[in-house]
Amino acid sequence: MTISRFLLALGLTAVVCASPAVATQVVHQSLRDLTLGSSDIVIGQVAETRAHWNPSHTKIITDVTFHVSQSLKGGPGDVLTLTQLGGDADGFRYAVPGSPLFRPGEQALLFVWRDPQGRAQVNGLAQGKFDIRTDAATGTRTVQRSVAGTAVRDVRTLSLVGPGESAPRLPLADMVSEIQAILAEGGR
Repeated sequence: MTISRFLLALGLTAVVCASPAVATQVVHQSLRDLTLGSSDIVIGQVAETRAHWNPSHTKIITDVTFHVSQSLKGGPGDVLTLTQLGGDADGFRYAVPGSPLFRPGEQALLFVWRDPQGRAQVNGLAQGKFDIRTDAATGTRTVQRSVAGTAVRDVRTLSLVGPGESAPRLPLADMVSEIQAILAEGGR
């Protein structure tokens, strides 16, 4: 075997045997990153979710209808429809690790970006969704992320809670004030 045939065989073997690495890498975003990188920032309530197949029947997509009670950035109107990859349809489940989940009736603070077709999606996967809870005794509204590994300890840096630490509930009013301060700096 000549050296050129050997190198050709070696190259073909490398191409055939190589398997592509498949992974999702999510870069941590601070509140400033999320605020400036979002087209819309809204507070509201999930009205409904509807999972369905894409037109080529290769992926499941979920549309989330979100009733907006307060808009901090952008102008989505009273209703915002999010489109995200994944969901359950016809007995099949298509899951995207790190994606936020939505339940009708839940309240949330959402950081949203729009794809080239104008479809609204949560920014930074689960980083852009904060579940809102209201304390029954005081009426204080707090936020926190619910996807495992994404809980944060403060509103400014959104530094992650470490393994074994409990996730504190953060005042929604503090987060809204921080978002408004970032936008007031000229980051619109």
